[in-house]
Parts: sequence; structure tokens; C-alpha cells
Amino acid sequence: MNETTIIECGEWSSGKVDAGHILGIACTGHGAGLACLSRNGPARASVFDRWIGSKHTLVFAEAEANAIREGATPIDRGIRYTLEYAYGSFPSNRVFEAVFPEWLDWLLSDLNLNRKDIDLVVTSDSHFATCRARLAPQLGRWLPSLRRVALMEHHQIHQRQAYWQSGFEEAAIVTLDTCGEDLDRLGGRKLAGTLAVKRKGRGFETLSELLFPESSAGLIYAVVNHHIGFRQGQEGKTMGLAPYGRPVLFDRLKKHLRLRQDGGFDFLDHRELARLLEAYVPARPPRDDVPLSQGHMDVAYAGQAVIEAIVANAFRRALKKSGCKDLVYAGGVALNSVANQIALEAACPRRIYIAPNPSDTGQALGCALAGAYELAGWAPPRLEFSDYLGPGYSQEDLRQAAESAGVPWKRLDQPEEWLARQIVEGKIAARFNLGAEFGPRALGNRSILCDPRRAEMKDYLNARVKHRESFRPFAPSVLEEQAADWFELSERSPFMLRVVAARREARERIPAVVHVDGSARVQTVSRKENPSYWKLIDRFAALSGVPMLLNTSFNVRGKPIVETPQDAVDCFLSTEIDVLQLGPFVCSKVSNGSP
Repeated sequence: MNETTIIECGEWSSGKVDAGHILGIACTGHGAGLACLSRNGPARASVFDRWIGSKHTLVFAEAEANAIREGATPIDRGIRYTLEYAYGSFPSNRVFEAVFPEWLDWLLSDLNLNRKDIDLVVTSDSHFATCRARLAPQLGRWLPSLRRVALMEHHQIHQRQAYWQSGFEEAAIVTLDTCGEDLDRLGGRKLAGTLAVKRKGRGFETLSELLFPESSAGLIYAVVNHHIGFRQGQEGKTMGLAPYGRPVLFDRLKKHLRLRQDGGFDFLDHRELARLLEAYVPARPPRDDVPLSQGHMDVAYAGQAVIEAIVANAFRRALKKSGCKDLVYAGGVALNSVANQIALEAACPRRIYIAPNPSDTGQALGCALAGAYELAGWAPPRLEFSDYLGPGYSQEDLRQAAESAGVPWKRLDQPEEWLARQIVEGKIAARFNLGAEFGPRALGNRSILCDPRRAEMKDYLNARVKHRESFRPFAPSVLEEQAADWFELSERSPFMLRVVAARREARERIPAVVHVDGSARVQTVSRKENPSYWKLIDRFAALSGVPMLLNTSFNVRGKPIVETPQDAVDCFLSTEIDVLQLGPFVCSKVSNGSP
């Protein structure tokens, strides 16, 4: 086993490590991810859920899983309680030692790299798997050339995943989530957020640290989410439900919210908040057969309104304290696309960048980026990173998958033209192309696509494929250059992480992607960044007069987004999706749609 040197973030200096291939590893209570950067090569990143094919699956070191289950220490008991509260029971998990080699080999499979090429690992010093107390000193067991493992705090990683992907030279940085790890430097306290700044030619400077639990926006939303009957990973349901609520409850709660000049806030203790919610309406059990009441919709409205005020204050204070005009943002709360837009309109930065995978599973890329541009001293990127970072698949892989489907299939020179025609005719289409997106709201290469003009399409798609509540809106993917004609949007929004108003004259034309409040979670599609997806939407526009598609993730309820060609075929065959594109190959279940 190689002896590895542990490097603390406070010991970092540019160019300190000569590294050619850097691996970032994230293992947290919200999931796991890997990211690999090469000095002269493409980036790769993916989340564990999609590789293993099981949603909300955590990765523990072998000894760690046993300790948490048994509650061996107060920290282990606290982690077990938190996980069981979040997921409803002890979550699905895998052992790091057993899955890591095969998972990493898969990530590197199309790069002509292997494990012996990795010479630097950067990971979190949180409680899970690869921290110093677990496997960090032992990672050389699987990485023969590894000599150094660099460790970072949870919110330091969020800062890096926000900033280094943006391409900005200087920016204010906001990170907001539930909490990170216990920090010795804070006497065992946890962070729930930071305000920071990165100036040209200088390091990261933290301006404010927001403590858990009193300034935890993520904790507030977790209490609200659980009261409505949703679990970890279902926060988007609360966001979608909020517009159906009334302001009655929020009017009672807002007097308890005090926004601070450091970007933090004071609010009700989370236990007191839970009691007030229970007094307003009894908590709904997390079962599909229990209907949502108007009271639960009011709870969603109130929770959403509180989060919007908190995020807007953090944005404003970060810009003021840093003196910067541009803003970047990461952390689990950054997945709340409604709050993102409200805060953006309140703070008015010149530009904003929200990482496509801003929560914990995206930390793998934040780790790798920090190692590359800070520790190894690589020249920083001039433009923001692509969000299509998953491994690609060969034409032969795609052909074999198409052939295995057992339905009519064919190779086409212009598959976008054929697929656009199917969607215009009202078919449910699925698209699998190139590398997968690294982020739950960055879609296009692993997508289910429909005609946004058909008012019935949302319910139709929910009933036939997604099997989920109809109150949640689907999102439009719109040609970037035409987005402003349809939505109140003056700049690009590539990752469905902003909700904007549809223009009044456009709403009647695209009812399937406009929510009850007239808004839509918009993804702009650039011809340069994803030319084949841009071409599909452009061909649909030529046939329909509408430069957008209804776009939702290529999966079924309870399963992660498909990752491999075979995953795509299995999902296609197990649902009522009508047609499937696999790169240049197309498959159809319906005779009038046969290629």
C-alpha cells in the first residue's frame, strides 16, 4: 500500500503538487459522486445513484456503516437519527471498499486512463467514507500512483464548485444548505452557509459563516417538507405545491423572521416551527394514498416564502460585503429554482452562475476543481464548464442496445428530423445521446420529450410514464436565442435552476410547461454547447412554430435518471414511451412511428 500524505486546505498553495490527473470524491448523507480532471484532457463526473441504478443510495466505509447502524458513538447516533429522519428508515447503501474500483474504472472508461494514472485525490473531511478518520490515508490501496490526499471542509467545497465552473474572474459566493460536518475550529459547531469572495489573483476569502441550526435554511425546508409528507430528495414537490397555497400561515410566521446584515437570519427553533405547523394542520403521513389538504398547501407556501426571503438577503449581503458585481451559488438550497429567481431579482447582480449540480453529490467536481486550480496550479478555465460530463458510449454500444429492444429500429443520418416529427404528432419521445449531464436539473442528453402546446400532455405523461402528482410542473427546453420572446428572461439559464414568468401572450401556446402561477422552470439550449439537442428543438420549431420542448428526466418514479444505453432501453420498454433515440439510432413501438 502506498503511503499517502494528507494535505489540509489551510496548507494549500498554488503549484504545491505536481499532478496530471486529479480525482474528486464526494461521500455524504445526500449521496456520492466522482469527478476526474486531466491537465490536457476532458473532464468526467457522475453520481453514484446513476451508476448503481438505485436512487438515494449512500456510500459508506465498511466499518462506518456498522458504527452508524449500531450507534457506536454520539456522532454515529446523531448521523443515524438524521438519516432515518430524512429517508424514513436507514437508507439504501453500499460499501466503498467493494464498489469504488469498478465505479472508478467505469468513469474513466472512455478516457484512455486507468487507476494508476491518478496522482492526487481531493475529498471532503466530513464524517463519511473518505475522511481522515476512515479511508483517506488508505486510498492508495486502489490508486497505485497516489501520493497525496487533500482534505477540505464541506462549505469550502461548495464555494469551489460554485466559483471554478463559472468562468468569472471575480465573484461573490453564497453557499446554503442544511449543514456540514462538526468543526473543531468552531468548538464542534456546524456550518449551514457561507458568504465569501474570490478576487483575481487571490485566494478564497470567507466573509460570513452561518451556523447550524439557527441559520439553516435547509433545516427549515426539511421541517416543512416532512410536515407535508415528503422525504429526502422530494423537496421539489414542496416547491411545486407552494403556488397552490394561501398566505395565511406565512403571515403568522414572518414576524419571527429577522434577516441579518451578515447574510444569516434568526427564526423559530426548528422544534417550535414543527409545533406551530402541527397546530395549523396535522402532519401528513408520507403515503400516496393520503390526499394533500389546503392546509398542507399553505405550509408549502409559507416554507417557500421564508426560504425566498432568506436567499434574497444572502445574495444582497454577499454582493455588498464583497463589492463584486457577479455572484455564484451552490449548496442544497440552490436546487430551489423559485427562490433562486426571486433572490436574483431582489439582488440584481450583473451575472449569476448556479452550478448544474449544486448540492452534495456535485461536491466531487468541486473537489477536483479545487485540486486542479489551487493545489496543482493549473491555468484556470476561461469559460464555464459544460454540464455533459458523464462517460460517452460508442456507436456499437448504441447499436447493440437498439437491436436488443425487440422493436423496429434503424440508423438515421438526421435522427433529429425524425424525432421532431414524432413529438409534433403527440408521441412521448425519449432521447439518449453522448455523455450524461452532471446534475439533476441539467437535461438534454437523458430526457423524455413532449409537445409543450398540448395542455393535456402533463397529465398524460404523468399517467403513462412518471406516475407522480400532477401539481408538479414540467419544464421547457427553449432555444437560447429565442427564450426572451417567450419568457421574462434576459440572460441564459442552462440548468433549469431558475423559474421565470412566461410572457402573457405565450402562455396559451405552451400550456403543458406553464405552472398554475404563470411561471416555468426554463432551460436555455445553446447551439454551441449541445448542437444536436439544439437541432432537435430547431426542427420542432420549424414544424410547430414553437422553439421549445417539454423536457423531463429520462426515468420513472423512484429510479435514477438512466445512465447507460441498456438503462435507456429498459426504461423505454417498461413504460409507455412511444419512441426512443439512441444517438443516430431510433426505435419505435408504434406502427405509424416506425423508422
